[in-house]
Amino acid sequence: MLSALKMLLLLWLSVSSFGANAEPAAASAVDKVTSNALYLNPKLPVSARVKDLLSRMNYLEQLAQTRSYGGVLGYEASYNYTFLETLNAPYGGSSASFGTYSTNCYLSAKVMSAVIANTTKLNRFHIPVITVGDSVNGPTLWNTTLFLASLSMSSSWNIPLFSEVVNAISLENRVLGVRWVYSPELDLAREPKFGRVGEMYGEDPYLVSRFGVAHVKNMQAPDANGTLRVATTIKHFIYGSSTAGINLAPMVGGINDFYNIYSVPFQAVIKEANPAALMPSYSSYDGVPMTSNVAYTNLFLRDELGWDGVATSDDSAMSFLHDLHKTAKDIQTAGIQALEASIGHEIGGTSSFGTLATLGNDPRVASLVKTAARRMLTLKFKTGLFENPLPDLAQINGKVRSPAHLPLNLNISKESMVLLKNDGILPIKTTGNLLSKVAVIGPLATYINAGSYAADDYLIGSAVLRGIEGIAKEVTFSRGCFVNNDTNVDAMIADAVKTAEAAELVVLVLRSSSSNLDNIGDVRTDGEFYDHADLGFPGPQLQLHKAIAATGVPIIVIISGGQAVEMEYAVANSNVIIHTFLQGDLGGEAVASLITGATNPSGKLTVSIPKYSGATPIYYNYLPTNRKAGICTPTDWQWPVLNSTARYPFGFGLSYTTFSYSNVQVSNYTSTSGNIVVSTTVKNTGSVAGQEVVQVYFGQAFLVIERPIKNLIRFTKINLEPGASQQVSFTIPVEELGYYVNGKKHVDADTYTFWVGSSSDDADLQSKLSLQAHHAL
Repeated sequence: MLSALKMLLLLWLSVSSFGANAEPAAASAVDKVTSNALYLNPKLPVSARVKDLLSRMNYLEQLAQTRSYGGVLGYEASYNYTFLETLNAPYGGSSASFGTYSTNCYLSAKVMSAVIANTTKLNRFHIPVITVGDSVNGPTLWNTTLFLASLSMSSSWNIPLFSEVVNAISLENRVLGVRWVYSPELDLAREPKFGRVGEMYGEDPYLVSRFGVAHVKNMQAPDANGTLRVATTIKHFIYGSSTAGINLAPMVGGINDFYNIYSVPFQAVIKEANPAALMPSYSSYDGVPMTSNVAYTNLFLRDELGWDGVATSDDSAMSFLHDLHKTAKDIQTAGIQALEASIGHEIGGTSSFGTLATLGNDPRVASLVKTAARRMLTLKFKTGLFENPLPDLAQINGKVRSPAHLPLNLNISKESMVLLKNDGILPIKTTGNLLSKVAVIGPLATYINAGSYAADDYLIGSAVLRGIEGIAKEVTFSRGCFVNNDTNVDAMIADAVKTAEAAELVVLVLRSSSSNLDNIGDVRTDGEFYDHADLGFPGPQLQLHKAIAATGVPIIVIISGGQAVEMEYAVANSNVIIHTFLQGDLGGEAVASLITGATNPSGKLTVSIPKYSGATPIYYNYLPTNRKAGICTPTDWQWPVLNSTARYPFGFGLSYTTFSYSNVQVSNYTSTSGNIVVSTTVKNTGSVAGQEVVQVYFGQAFLVIERPIKNLIRFTKINLEPGASQQVSFTIPVEELGYYVNGKKHVDADTYTFWVGSSSDDADLQSKLSLQAHHAL
């Protein structure tokens, strides 16, 4: 191991070479022993290169490829020297992350470039570490394009636009040297109390599948030679309804729920997009932790689906097998259990794989480690890391937060916002293209609430206050209260009331903050580790709303946060409700555009909004017995006032125009391998142009097992001018009507009902037709 003094000297020399914007030198030429090695030949197949390199590596060198290191940077984009010495002792590591969300992207890439160059030189085979990072909204560094969180982007229901956004995120990551991301999340947002719902795409398996496939295809974006631009990680396998929505809590379920619900997005993405990596969830499923679940992470993924990518643990998940799940007697046993479940890459401070260093003579362990190293090296070769391991510093200024990416960010922001209520005051008619006197009130009005895995960059972009300032002649602001801090609450609310009374319109911004707002003395209430026992507005925000409502001034409520929220008071005491979820740095501008009518709202919910916190989960695709009163008394579920209907259902969202559906048709099929075509005519019956999300659901009369009353099976977003009509057709393979029973696919001879409409709610499903299957499929 290099001495600390020698390491510091090496680092000082590499950093000092950055003068005059010079880039650090790439890895030096390999030594004579390996100069003609097959693995260095980029013209050979990846499998041949990996095989050659593995044959040269000893057990400990292979084991090193299972280790990940975080925290390369400090908060001032400087070397973490202790980290770098650890990374090189004694055989290096497989991956490294920036370790901060609060540093300038150019300075960070510059430092990481030196880290990669130096660690590559010091490795016997010049194997580069791969830079990895979370990328929910984009690169997790300042001065990049801060896009929306996943739940917001899915609310656009616009796969082509979303694909363009992910392509832009991929380009920015690549230039910054990030070759591997821990996204997308394919979890199902079926429990609104869970704090990480904002990172998910929604509650429906099919919708999550479509966004997941688009994400992986456009992030990895393989070139003509098959080289991936940025490798992806689908996660968290599997997750959707933990006990009470508590982080790390177990999931109750069995093999039928696994196949028919939770694994559906993973199956689709693996089959259609071949993600480079996968991350199991922290949770146990049916009593078995997913990090050591051989049946699902090994037999299902590897044997049944034939997937051969890198399975990486979540942060410290392996040590949790010992510390939390109590299924491993010690950390070393936890590492072996994870390997046996084909987990081959570890994230976290306590290294279970590190304890396997003494087990090289155990044939079983050595074989598992070799397989893990093979998969990790394959990922590195597939991303072109050996030929081009460094960030492209010269391209950062032109490609990161580029002029081409900002319009994309604004467009998806506009399309993602969901208009939940409008009593007719929107769009607001302006005088001279400007509103008159507007009061902007609320603890989140000055805050870009992008989510807990977004760059903490509040110096750029447009929060709601700034957006309103761009469309109104006179804007006054009052914070009104803190999100989760009762300090001076009476005085703050009194000031807000005074501000509202002097205005003609109030824009009230409420809900949950996804980061600590240290600059205003507030605290975080949303995101990972911040689950919700109550889905109401945290802190004194409801008290603030009641005080503002008492003034009689018209109120537009803007809801910001990562969850569905109980909003019964807002529904009864607001003129307008817009849910923005977790917006990027142009969210304020998008809000302003919707208010004035420059943009016609077209977002639709991808999670159902409950009436009451106690009546959850509330997902639309419930089982028939989930929402029936008990047989002993009609109030079993509703006692004393609760009911399990959604305030706003999955797929719901208002527009400034109206649409009608007609001529719904379902074609019959001719064979079990054939297709069904569902078609309808959609007409814009209003006076302004608008976009409509056409949704197709289906259900089956009688089944072998209990199944949801309806399931989303297709959707598309169309744009129609006033009075215009369009025929929309959907082709659906008959096989997609099936379901699994104990791991085997069934497609029954039965009556299938298809609904076509504007949301999952029966009142919004304009037409339905039944298709009778005449034989078992």
